Amino acid sequence: MNQTADHKLLLHQSLVSLFGEMNDEQIENILSVTTMLAFEAGEYLFQQGEKGHSFYIVLSGRFRAIQHTENDIFILGDISAGEPIGEFSLFTQEPHSASVVALRRSLILQLEDDNYKTLVQQFPSFAGTITKFIIERMRRNNHQTKMDAAPKNIAVVNLQPTNDVSAYTGAIQDELGKMGLGISIYDYASHSGENDHSVFDDMEKQPGLNFLVCDMENPEWAKQCIAYCDLVIIATDFYADCHIYEIEKVLHLYSDNVMNKKIYLLLLHEENAPLPFNTRRWFNQRKVDLHLHMRKNKAADIRRFCRIVTHQATGLVLGGGGARGFAHVGAAKALLEAGIEFDFIGGTSAGAVYGAGLSFLDFDFDKANAMCKLAADSKLTSNDLTLPIVSLMSGKKIRKFLDTMFGDSHLEDLWVYTYCVSTNFSSASLKIHDRGLTQLQVSASMAIPGVFPPVIINKHLHIDGGVIDNLPVEAMYKKPVRHVIAVSLSAEETAMFDLHEVPTSWELFWSKITNTATHQLPGISSILVNSITINSRHRQESSKTNVSVFLDLDLKEFKFLDWNNWKQLIEKGYTQTKQKLIETKQESQFWK
Repeated sequence: MNQTADHKLLLHQSLVSLFGEMNDEQIENILSVTTMLAFEAGEYLFQQGEKGHSFYIVLSGRFRAIQHTENDIFILGDISAGEPIGEFSLFTQEPHSASVVALRRSLILQLEDDNYKTLVQQFPSFAGTITKFIIERMRRNNHQTKMDAAPKNIAVVNLQPTNDVSAYTGAIQDELGKMGLGISIYDYASHSGENDHSVFDDMEKQPGLNFLVCDMENPEWAKQCIAYCDLVIIATDFYADCHIYEIEKVLHLYSDNVMNKKIYLLLLHEENAPLPFNTRRWFNQRKVDLHLHMRKNKAADIRRFCRIVTHQATGLVLGGGGARGFAHVGAAKALLEAGIEFDFIGGTSAGAVYGAGLSFLDFDFDKANAMCKLAADSKLTSNDLTLPIVSLMSGKKIRKFLDTMFGDSHLEDLWVYTYCVSTNFSSASLKIHDRGLTQLQVSASMAIPGVFPPVIINKHLHIDGGVIDNLPVEAMYKKPVRHVIAVSLSAEETAMFDLHEVPTSWELFWSKITNTATHQLPGISSILVNSITINSRHRQESSKTNVSVFLDLDLKEFKFLDWNNWKQLIEKGYTQTKQKLIETKQESQFWK
């Protein structure tokens, strides 16, 4: 292949992150020890199990890593310009652990084993950069998460002709500019008559993102947009008819194919729209990877959209902890005041309640305080005892509170994408809830075994998520996040008891009513709760090094069922979070 000026431009744009700034002579040196290869969509770079002797760098386009097992096929992630391929096999001399296929027309550089050493001598930082890629991919693999690169070409499929997408693209363009990213917008009207390949090839040279706007008016243009894009966004008026539109059928968007691009469903609302309702109707017959609600002229929604499509999103993960969960409200307030906005929220047990609650209330902290007061006034664990056959408490007060709080809303209706986790008792596995009736999904996440009855969802029994994962960070890494903030409600301390054996229940009961107790032993609820979370503590410890900010709030002075101190807990969460943010190393303060 001839090395043209265009190719050199692509080289510089794609390789600067690996090699640093380069002059023409250095680019020529790189070209002299590499081979440039072109791939069409569907062509394989290599197959799983093949011996690897080369190292590749993507110049343009997009590839997908696919792993075959005996019974299934797994998509490991997408790889885009400036990223390496095959580095593991090059260093280990082992067969490739996955197949890699081009998703669209792509260019790559091939580097043989011996020539790799030549480049490292010329660019010493190159080896360090590749090592960082390897470590990041290994970290993602440990979290069982995909390694998707951020998209460059985004196809926006407009479902309704009356839907004015341009009313949103201007604000998106401004916001991406503030993030230091350029954006070029292409539609059929502005590029009709031009050679399709030249239009799309020129896009690769443009820095920043390319938005390819299409609709049913020009289906051939739409097909080209889908062929050349990295991400498909289905844009629709939220209140429009939710049937499958002709353009969706023509583009075969929802067929099962490992070559399919990721699809986001963008649900557009008016500026002062109320909380969405019945979002689930849009999922009928559609297979989407993510859905987003966006209000017209709502700056926070525009910023969230831009962070998500550029994989710069921030996820907030809230841990379990009973009444100590009030502290989550204070922590979230302090984070927002520091300039940190949340694009995804996840939680377990108490973290599920207050995470979903904040999203439901659109981060209105006056309403959030009212939510906390309602929880405290409801005395959720008082006078709720039942025959201890399945649980000590009936759970009626919890269910009434959640019904009052969330009503008929579903998780998919909330403005910010929200999930919670429970333990599926029937299958002994972790269940991630991101759709369905909010009060039901949250109640499953906080159904402490032995304390509250299990919750039945789709004929399966669900209990507290803390049995497996009391701080569900791993689920967050399945989203296009760059930063994850985890808030743990710590109350751990070594409890010592100067006893030879535990007194009998009658002795403890008598000492309590006569006020002669000399030893403060934990009650049955505390024993049950601490017992079920022991298993997930190791997982939580490993999360500390895998998140951007780990906030371990010190709440030892508060008991698990200390509902009366809700105001103090909110304040503790607020003040401790503010202080911990100040103490965070400057290089880790991504929000500044």
